[in-house]
Amino acid sequence: MKKLIGVLLILGGIFSNSALAQSSSQNLSYDLSGGIGTYNGNSYTEIDLGLNWYLQDWLNWRNSIFTQFGSSINTVYGLDTAAIFGTGFYSSPKFGVEVFAGPGLRFANEDASGYFGKAGLIFAIGPIRIGGGAQVTKYYDTRRDKYGFKMPDEEVQYFIVLSGGGTL
Repeated sequence: MKKLIGVLLILGGIFSNSALAQSSSQNLSYDLSGGIGTYNGNSYTEIDLGLNWYLQDWLNWRNSIFTQFGSSINTVYGLDTAAIFGTGFYSSPKFGVEVFAGPGLRFANEDASGYFGKAGLIFAIGPIRIGGGAQVTKYYDTRRDKYGFKMPDEEVQYFIVLSGGGTL
């Protein structure tokens, strides 16, 4: 399986405000993320720009445009959309733990469309969120790199979340 181990540099954050604090008027946030990864010994980079719409305290509809590029893969771009369910457990308004999970769809060029599931855990320390998680993506079609070699039909992406303020 192709694996992506990336550091998400987030301006807004998937959970830029705590899940329990979302009952306020701040129901939109944004994030900018980037990651690097490898498959079959070849490296690539992925960049995402996301918009998070908190429909309920526990439900985030996340949409992000992305591009994935590297020296041995064709550039892929598209849209990820996901329903992210989450909650938080806090000892005070600024310190706690948040958990999230949910399904999503990837719409992309280069036969790179598919479906995914993601889950993670985030620690809230004041306005900063630090955590991580995993996303498993299953592609609908067989993908090939620039040289015609078959790429895996499923990939596991492990990620680190670093987030802060940034609501709309």
